[in-house]
Amino acid sequence: MKPRTIFSLEEVAILLRLPDCETSIGLRDNTLLSLMYASGARAQEVCDLTVRDAQFQKDITKLTITGKGNRIRRINIAKPCGNLLKQYLSRRGISNNLDRHIFSSQTHEHMTISCVEMIFKKYVKLAKEQHPALFLERYSPHSMRHTSASHMLEAGIPIMAIKNFLGHASVLTTSRYAELSQDTVNKHIKEWNQRWFPLVEPLDDSAHSGNDMPEFLK
Repeated sequence: MKPRTIFSLEEVAILLRLPDCETSIGLRDNTLLSLMYASGARAQEVCDLTVRDAQFQKDITKLTITGKGNRIRRINIAKPCGNLLKQYLSRRGISNNLDRHIFSSQTHEHMTISCVEMIFKKYVKLAKEQHPALFLERYSPHSMRHTSASHMLEAGIPIMAIKNFLGHASVLTTSRYAELSQDTVNKHIKEWNQRWFPLVEPLDDSAHSGNDMPEFLK
C-alpha cells in the first residue's frame, strides 16, 4: 500500500489562499478546495454535488453526499466554508436551480474527476514553487480527504464520528488514519529535533564501558 500523504494545517492554509477569488474561476477553485477539506469528500462525490444537496440554515450548512454504493450521508460543514459556498452559488446565479451541479468546468456542466485533478495539480505546483521547504510529497485530490481525517483525529474527534462523517463502510478503514496521525506526530518531532538540536555532538561511546549502565536498566 502506498503511504498516504497529507497536508499540514499551514499547507492547507497556503493552498486555500492561492486562488484569486476576484475571478469566477478563482472563486470556483477556492470553493472546491475549501469544500474538499471541510467535508472530506471524495473527488467524485464533490463532482456529483448539486445545488439541491446544499441546505443553508441560520448558522449551519448541511451537505447531502452520495458516496460509494449509493450510500447517502448528511454532514455539517464549517461556517466559513458554508458562507463561501453560498457566495459562490449566488455569483454563478444558480442558487435556485436545484438540479444544477455545484461545480462545472469551462466545457462541462458536470465537472469530472480529471478536472478536479488538474485544479489540484495547478495549486499544489504553485504552492511548491512559493514554499519549497513545504509540500515535499506527491499529492492527489484524495490527499485532502486523508488530511481532513488526520486533522480530525488530532483534534480529538472520536473515530466513530469520523467514520460516519467520511462515509466509510467499516471502522477498520477509518482506523488506518490513526496510524497516519501518529506518522504526522513523528514527522513534527523529527522536524523539531532537526531544528533545535542540529549542533549536538554524539557522545563518544569508547569513553564509557558497559559497566556504566545503571543497575535498574541492566
